[in-house]
Amino acid sequence: MIAIRVAVAGIAVVTMAGCSASAPGRSVPASPADSLSVAAVDAATPPPRASGGVVVTIGDSIMAGLGLDADESWPALVAHDTGADILNLGCSGAGFTITGDCGDDYAGLVQQAIALHPAVVLIQSSDNDSGASQDDIDASTRATVDELRAALPDAQLIGIATLWHLDWDEPDAIGWSTDALQRAVADDDGVFLSLGQPLRGRPELLQWDGEHPNSDGQIVLSDAVEAALDDAGIVL
Repeated sequence: MIAIRVAVAGIAVVTMAGCSASAPGRSVPASPADSLSVAAVDAATPPPRASGGVVVTIGDSIMAGLGLDADESWPALVAHDTGADILNLGCSGAGFTITGDCGDDYAGLVQQAIALHPAVVLIQSSDNDSGASQDDIDASTRATVDELRAALPDAQLIGIATLWHLDWDEPDAIGWSTDALQRAVADDDGVFLSLGQPLRGRPELLQWDGEHPNSDGQIVLSDAVEAALDDAGIVL
């Protein structure tokens, strides 16, 4: 897979194809109260804060910023807002059980992340696994997260729940994938963040396909991620 490095306001961000502040010059309407609910597992006992170093994000086309410029993806916006050095390994079509357009599934992306020796890894479950059985999602998620932890015993591991904002009913696999990642991350001494569904019912934040966020939708996601990290006591 070819990674392209681009400069975002002086912060290096790698892509495959805010808390408070949003990207400069942009604003989006506030979400409905229930759509921007943010929760962190075990927030009562905040994990150690990340102490700088490279942050790697692993996810699907939403994380990759499909259809947008590299600096419009939510990891790039978080990098801009926080000053963190974020390397975005988001891969369109990828999941724990399925290979994406980049030629890797999440296990392959984890190998790339390990090679970067990051201080923090954020990994988000994906609706791309919707075609898999619950057992297959559980097993693939567990194996991938365990491998990540074994190779990076000192890294801060952060899981993020699956997003779903399409017009039709949410498949069972959305809950399966979220639950599988939450269990795997908790068992490997990580932190799990739920962003709620901040894009649901807000078509103005989506591209023509009704699935992938537009630039304003990515700002909403970056804000939700930063708020969840702040609630969990994590500083990138």
